[in-house]
Amino acid sequence: MKIKDLVYIALFTSMMIVLTCVITIPIGIYGYINLSDLLIMLLSSVYGFGPLVIIGGIGCALSDLFLGYSSYALFTFFIKSIESIIVIFFVKRFRPRFRFIAYLIGGLLMLVGYALSDAILGASFALMVPSFIANLPQALICVSAAALINIPFERFVGSKINETK
Repeated sequence: MKIKDLVYIALFTSMMIVLTCVITIPIGIYGYINLSDLLIMLLSSVYGFGPLVIIGGIGCALSDLFLGYSSYALFTFFIKSIESIIVIFFVKRFRPRFRFIAYLIGGLLMLVGYALSDAILGASFALMVPSFIANLPQALICVSAAALINIPFERFVGSKINETK
């Protein structure tokens, strides 16, 4: 791995933390709404599994620690890492115009992951439905925004990352 690649991974991990920590809307006991999934979805067409797991998994888990949601940090690491892998898997199989399907799958995975984590943390599977509903706006916002801007984002950011390769 080149130094340039490490710098970009560090930059996007920092951006992930900023997007997650600065733009937050608390949703009671179910954490907070943020734009972390948007960056994961957009970067899925530019990066492979390893870098995006670092950016999404570690960046979002650190955000949970910084915001005081330490009980979610480990869950977040696994949810965002798996989401990154799944979104990349499907993004590579769809044309840019149809990538929203990959984003929908990633958003659904995030919703189910946090519903399960809330059920585990709350020791009750009855918490899954309210958790799913509370996190639904985040999934819808991120999927919609990613579907709208994925093509220009990939052209601009992808060209910058691959500029000197």
